[in-house]
Amino acid sequence: MYKIFHEKKALIFPKIDGNTLNLDAIAQESDRYDAELLCDFLPEWLNERDAGDTFIHEVSQNAVALALKETFKMAPAAGGIVGKDGKFVGIMRKGIPDLPKGHIEKGETPEQAALREVEEETGIGKLKIVKELPSTWHCYFENDEWKLKRTYWYLMHTDEAIQPKPQTEEGITEIKLIGNEELETFLRETFRSISEILGGELRQIITK
Repeated sequence: MYKIFHEKKALIFPKIDGNTLNLDAIAQESDRYDAELLCDFLPEWLNERDAGDTFIHEVSQNAVALALKETFKMAPAAGGIVGKDGKFVGIMRKGIPDLPKGHIEKGETPEQAALREVEEETGIGKLKIVKELPSTWHCYFENDEWKLKRTYWYLMHTDEAIQPKPQTEEGITEIKLIGNEELETFLRETFRSISEILGGELRQIITK
C-alpha cells in the first residue's frame, strides 16, 4: 500500500508498494491517460482542506510515477529510529514530537544521509544500521511550489551511551528516550505519517 500524506489527510493507492515505487520508470502510452487524470485530480486534492482519505484503486505504478513527477518537485530525505535498551530516541522539533531525519545531500546514499542526519540532530555517535524500514511520503508547499518528500527510514543501534545534543538550529529543543509510558502520547502527537507507517516498529522496539 502506498500513502501520500498532506496535513491530516492521505491519498492511498492500495495496490502499489511505496517502497518499490520507481519514479524514474518510463511510462507507456497506456499509462498516459491515467496519469493525466491523476494530474488533474492532485491539485484539487491538495487544496481541499476538509478532505478525508482518498483511495485510488485502478492505476498502474508507472502512471502514478508520471503524475507525481509532473506535479511535485522531489525532496528526498532520510532518517532513523535509534533503539536503545528497549526504548527509542525521539526528538521535539518546533513543538512536535518527531524522529531525527533530514535532506539527502548530493552524492549521498540514503543510508549515508540517515546516519549523518541522526548524528547531527541528536549528537549520538557510532551508529549502525540494523535494517531498512518502510519509507514515508508527504507533500508540502514551499517557495511557490509543491514538494513531495520521500523519507527513507532505517532502524539503528549504537553501543555508545546516549548523551543528547539537540541541533537547535534545526528547531530541535529536546531529545529523549521514549519508553512504554510515553509511547502512546508520542504516536498521538507526532505526524500521522510516522504514527501509521512506523508505529508498529516503534512498538516492537519497546516490547523487546
